[in-house]
Amino acid sequence: MDAVEEIKGRLSIEDVVSPYVELKRSGSSLKGLCPFHQEKTPSFYVRPSHGTFHCFSCGKGGDQFTFVMEMEHLEFRDALKQLAEQAGVTLPEREARKPSLKGKLYEVNEAAQAFFAGALQGNDGRIGRDYLQSRQFGADAVALFGLGYSPRGREALVTCLHEKGFDDHLILAAGLAIQEDSGGRLRDRFRGRLMFPIRDAAGKISGFGGRILGEGQPKYLNSPQTEIFDKSAVLFGIGLAADSIRRTRHAVLVEGYLDAVRAHVGGYLDTVASLGTAVTVQQLGALARMTDTVVLALDPDPAGQNAAARTAITALMELTKARGRAAGAAGAVDLRIARLPEGHGDPDELIRDHPKLWEETIEASKPAFAFFFDQTMASLDRSAEGWRQEAVDRLLPLIQQFSDSAGWQAEWIQRLAAETDIDPTALQRSIPGPSSTRRRQSPVRGREAAMRTTTQALTNDPVLEIERGLIVLLLQILVVPREAAEALDGLTLDRPEHQTILAALLKWQNYEYDLFRESLPEDVREIADNLRGRRAPLPPEGKTSLAVRLILARLQQARLQRQLRSAIETLKAMPADDQLAANQNLGSLYLQIKEMEGEVRDLEMLVLRGNY
Repeated sequence: MDAVEEIKGRLSIEDVVSPYVELKRSGSSLKGLCPFHQEKTPSFYVRPSHGTFHCFSCGKGGDQFTFVMEMEHLEFRDALKQLAEQAGVTLPEREARKPSLKGKLYEVNEAAQAFFAGALQGNDGRIGRDYLQSRQFGADAVALFGLGYSPRGREALVTCLHEKGFDDHLILAAGLAIQEDSGGRLRDRFRGRLMFPIRDAAGKISGFGGRILGEGQPKYLNSPQTEIFDKSAVLFGIGLAADSIRRTRHAVLVEGYLDAVRAHVGGYLDTVASLGTAVTVQQLGALARMTDTVVLALDPDPAGQNAAARTAITALMELTKARGRAAGAAGAVDLRIARLPEGHGDPDELIRDHPKLWEETIEASKPAFAFFFDQTMASLDRSAEGWRQEAVDRLLPLIQQFSDSAGWQAEWIQRLAAETDIDPTALQRSIPGPSSTRRRQSPVRGREAAMRTTTQALTNDPVLEIERGLIVLLLQILVVPREAAEALDGLTLDRPEHQTILAALLKWQNYEYDLFRESLPEDVREIADNLRGRRAPLPPEGKTSLAVRLILARLQQARLQRQLRSAIETLKAMPADDQLAANQNLGSLYLQIKEMEGEVRDLEMLVLRGNY
């Protein structure tokens, strides 16, 4: 018996779930309020006989490991360790191996943070201490976030790291230094800056941000892209905020480092920062794994607010599409926007001087689309002749794209019509209906069926087989085309090994497989070798991105079908009184599956016709 099965044998699904959810008997099942989204009527069911859980509202489901991974935001290996300890199962020891490149990067970053922290307390760091004092930040803020200072000398940090045994290659790979000429001396990337260590959800330092003190540009400088740092995906303060966000099911997203520092010092522990950038789909996705509600706090500038709101809505649409849900549907992210009152500067100032007003501002946040609609209408010059057309041009396409719900669209079309004094019927006709190609029978039905007759039909887990097929394809091409990489960005695969390989492939820029293989963790290399050895047929030249889109559509279709099967099995074991409400929630799942079937057919037709 392997460790996973032994843990399941000793630790029942209710043992794992009950510390988080108050469960009550419902026939042969147990039910309670779903821990993954806010609800008043229980739609979360546990089936002890099968060792599974399923929520009929948000659709989440799985076994003991899935539950812990979702609740604690853990990778499989970490969930395995946690449950093994809880069950009293001893995991087999792995052979000791050399630290990976990622492990070494974390080590050098920790050493750099210690250097910066020491420099802040020394003579060179007086300018940093004075700046923090002028902003009314004390020793508690410095200690909580590990703030530091980078001296102005060209090689202060590099010299320190050399003395600790770190070589030039590693220092460069961590983004801590710059080498202007090939083979030349290294110089510190960060000089004369207040330093902010950027930690991931596990508390490990993945990179740094630095604010210039005195003269110099840019005002803020972040670590470059590295093996462990991606500015578009990280959130400053997430390690400190994660527990509070999971507990309250609520997150506040600000733009600046010091905004987040001030929030935590002030006791607002659910706050993270986006490193001064507009919210991205990766950041929103990371928060969505912890909470249902994200409030984006924007500075008072109207022009900046409208742009930030538009970007946030785009990120939300991409995320909901990737998760297979419509915006506003159960289980989707409730993205809200809070506009700071004029005359109060940034969140740092508002929290410091008017904490009650900050709380009221967050409480008064609006749904993202409603905020953008109101801001757009307020920005129009109604004395101009074409203002109505401008309103329609800016808002109607977004109404169509934001949600597939006919009722939601009708509500906002009616509101747009009222604001512009345009006939709502005319606006409604401007939105196209479902694609007619999805209602017609295919003239090449036999060939389509042949395309779908793959090993996925012969396995008990089509999702896993499609995942494998995706990795097999990518391992053969190695360098992923830009359009395919964009489609794959943010994708989460069921198998941790597949996820590791995918993440490495999206960063790789070389066609040498042996070199790529060395970049993988040792325990994943054999899996990559086996998958690459499958040698599936490659798509015709120039069609790789289209092939990836088709695989992703099939993957989403298989996941929805798996979700439906789990829901139906859970439904059978429920008392009749509970079945009626749960049955109603299955309707939206059937609709999503039908939509994905149409999307798969359309993509298959593109492949067959050679159009892409």
